[in-house]
Amino acid sequence: MFKCSLNQFGEISKMIIAVLGAGKIGEAVARGLSKSPKVSKVIVTKRNVSTLEGFKLEKKIEITTDNKKAAEKADLIVVAVKAGDAKHVLHEIAAFAPGKIIISLMAAISIKSLQNTLPDSKIVRAMPNIAATIGESMTAYTPDQKLTKSDVENVEFVFGTFGDSLQVPEYLMDAVTALSGSGPAYIAVMIESLVSAGLKVGMPRDIAFKLAIKTLTGTANLLSEKKMHPAELRDSVTTPAGTTIAGLYELEKGSFRTSIMNAVEAATLAAEKVALKFQDH
Repeated sequence: MFKCSLNQFGEISKMIIAVLGAGKIGEAVARGLSKSPKVSKVIVTKRNVSTLEGFKLEKKIEITTDNKKAAEKADLIVVAVKAGDAKHVLHEIAAFAPGKIIISLMAAISIKSLQNTLPDSKIVRAMPNIAATIGESMTAYTPDQKLTKSDVENVEFVFGTFGDSLQVPEYLMDAVTALSGSGPAYIAVMIESLVSAGLKVGMPRDIAFKLAIKTLTGTANLLSEKKMHPAELRDSVTTPAGTTIAGLYELEKGSFRTSIMNAVEAATLAAEKVALKFQDH
């Protein structure tokens, strides 16, 4: 149960949240949470706290190497360690987890596997992406059956401090990891390729970069706001014997779409292997 109180609107306030593991994602989550007036303290753990010097200026963030201490003091626990460290960390916090919401950001580890170590906790499996560092993550998540409607609202509040969220069935989570978790890397490669293409046709690097970035963000916003199918947008800018169809023809020759699909499929299979490795150890 949360120690925090509810206001007249049923909103949570003044929570203490532990973020176990301050890698890039964990650090972004902690920073996002610390900015919310509904959070009184964020306890961040990491083996080497010397890398968290920037947090020392944050009044609401407490830094420690002690996962047990953090879990004991927290109302809600976010586990953001690498999958390889999962079992050790979960066993450390097990005595302090009953009744609490545990949000796992660990790739590929199932709710059932988490419940084996934390049987009396309310488990949420989630996958954000690196855009959490600027508050723009899309976090897909699956709650276990123990969570109430109020619990889910609390979870969505947490995700809302560093982006948007979407509830999905758990069987999709490995694919989510491959598509949106790994997706920024694919998009970065595409942008890098567009910049290189600009250089190849005589464009200065800074101009090519600005054009590539704005084209990407503008296209994404257009699809979202107009609720357009990508094929509709493609057809709207493709004219007979024009420049766009010439470029699209080359993309098709290079199997661009097939390569993207193969990348997501390969990453999904890799996530499944991570899950099996966790179960075997």
